[in-house]
Amino acid sequence: MAPPQHPLTGFLGAGAVWSGDLSFEGRVRVDGTFKGRIYSEGVLEVGVSGRVEGIVDVAEAVVAGTLDGRLRVREHLLVTDTGVVSGELHVNHMKVEPEGRVEARITRILEPRTPRSVPVSSA
Repeated sequence: MAPPQHPLTGFLGAGAVWSGDLSFEGRVRVDGTFKGRIYSEGVLEVGVSGRVEGIVDVAEAVVAGTLDGRLRVREHLLVTDTGVVSGELHVNHMKVEPEGRVEARITRILEPRTPRSVPVSSA
């Protein structure tokens, strides 16, 4: 699901329920239910049986389960065929597989523009 350069650093198993704040490095996978806030410069994976409710701000996300709330993905979001994203979405790049669902207000995060150099003619 996620790029191999991000090692799995945390896991919430199916049937487990957790409420609170989570910040992490690397990659975390949620197969249970998480309610709260998540922040990371890494990758959040929501497995097929996973459910995340709340405020999420991550570099990358792969959603195969359900994510409901306010989601900000600074680099890349993948919604798989079994994934559902609902609520408010701020995203840079997004791919939704044919059976994936996005039921959200979407705002595109624009990448910073690189200033263009203008040639200066000599007189």
